[in-house]
Amino acid sequence: MTRTLLPLLTLLVGVLLPGLAYAQAKTICAYDPGGKSGDFSKILEDYKLQAGTWGVQIDIKTYTDEETAAKDYEAGKCDGVVATGVRLQRFNRFPSTIEAIGAINDYAVLKQLVDSFVKYPSAAAKLRSGPHETVGVLPAGLVFLYVRDRNIDTVPELAGKRIATMDYDKAAPVMVDRVGAIMVPADLGSFGPQFNNGNVDACYMSALAYQPFELWRGMSNGGGVVDLPLAMATLQIMVRHEKFPADFGAKSRAWFAGQFDRAKKAVLADQSAIDSKYWIHIPKEQYPGFEDMFLQVRLDLRDKHKAYDGTMLSVLRKLRCAKDAARSECVEKKE
Repeated sequence: MTRTLLPLLTLLVGVLLPGLAYAQAKTICAYDPGGKSGDFSKILEDYKLQAGTWGVQIDIKTYTDEETAAKDYEAGKCDGVVATGVRLQRFNRFPSTIEAIGAINDYAVLKQLVDSFVKYPSAAAKLRSGPHETVGVLPAGLVFLYVRDRNIDTVPELAGKRIATMDYDKAAPVMVDRVGAIMVPADLGSFGPQFNNGNVDACYMSALAYQPFELWRGMSNGGGVVDLPLAMATLQIMVRHEKFPADFGAKSRAWFAGQFDRAKKAVLADQSAIDSKYWIHIPKEQYPGFEDMFLQVRLDLRDKHKAYDGTMLSVLRKLRCAKDAARSECVEKKE
């Protein structure tokens, strides 16, 4: 009898152990500047419920300090992390390049890209690098330049000005140097106070941070927001894929793609909360000059600094050109 039961027990253990491993709660360290009451935290609470239907129990640990969330993930304290693409750059350049300067200034383009990760396995495959896999991308808003003096509305006027610069972003120092400004190292926890206290002349961020970091304080004496988008910020969900079932990434990306409009609505509400008096309008005829400068910076960051992924840049160019084939880049095809 014992000899008969032993093979059966061995088989059952082999079958059940993987399931038991996935049944153990997975911790996701999630950044949301609005904390647990933030719009993205609410989306993640629904994600937690959805993951339960896939047989995966998730605990969401909310952070208002993005750096700490990313460090805890890197240290193995979390099985997954939610942070901006640029913060996760060191794990996989392909999805982080979504936030390349000047690469996306339209939510429709980002939506097409997010949908492609669901539709095409070849695209989804590039979201995995070593033990890390990006299992969701949400829009976190267009990035704008906030200035304490609204007369700073052209590139030459940025020369010599102090700009709070994300020091973990390989691209930012290159852009700041190109416009002749002075880089002042900062992160998401310090750029707001530096700007509001006058330690810097400018900072850049999506409207997602406008209210939590009270950026109106830095603009209250003649400042403003330059309405030319610099990039598209995203919140990306990354996990250690071996800790999850094999089909978890695909299910997760599809679910987050379905939340795109919900996240977009939230970030547009944040943007509309900026008082209209603060907006500094750039004439449309100046846009091509800015776009060419952004292109040259992207090429530099792709070829010289290895900060941007060339495949992603090419995909984004094709999406931009599908929307507007008259763009000069569609003929030159430098990306």
